[in-house]
Amino acid sequence: MDADDQRVATLYARFLRERGPGHRALDWSAPESQTTRFRRLAAVGVGTGDRVLDVGCGLGDLLPWLVDHGLEVDYWGIDITPEMIAHCRATHARGRFLEGNILEDLAGLPEGGFDWVLASGVFAHRKRAPWDYMRALITAMTRLARRGVAFNSQSTRAPNPGSWSLFHADPEKTLDFCQSLGWSALLTHDAGKTDFTVTMWPPEAKS
Repeated sequence: MDADDQRVATLYARFLRERGPGHRALDWSAPESQTTRFRRLAAVGVGTGDRVLDVGCGLGDLLPWLVDHGLEVDYWGIDITPEMIAHCRATHARGRFLEGNILEDLAGLPEGGFDWVLASGVFAHRKRAPWDYMRALITAMTRLARRGVAFNSQSTRAPNPGSWSLFHADPEKTLDFCQSLGWSALLTHDAGKTDFTVTMWPPEAKS
């Protein structure tokens, strides 16, 4: 991990320690904001029997959400925060949880080894070269995915830019980059333009 990854891992370890396991440990404002994003990510095409990699899985909350919505998947979660992975392993009987960073030789994961690769809320706290980091992570996700990728980010179309403390990505620039990889990509904003979700499919897949 680079110094910024280490800073983010330390930050989330502190959130977990001080706030306890729950949406606040992941810096979500409310449980609904997390589950709404899960719904948008799963809309990429996740179905029962699929193998799913959750990048920056946090407390592994996507796994029970998928199960509760009738999606019995082969779930893998990976996170750079050791305390988060320890909690996942102690909490979820199902799923496989790995401590690591897919930017480091894909963390030993097989290229094209997953149907879907998803990431929720992984860019917000990045301070050093956040746009470069975002592009590198999206590229790594496409290398791991066979059928599609989905991720979200806070948006530069959000109101009150003077109050922002977290990274906000330009949605059009992000969409252009995703399409430059040769994948079909669809971008959707939430109603308030605070954040956006991108769903991606390789050339031979659904667009």
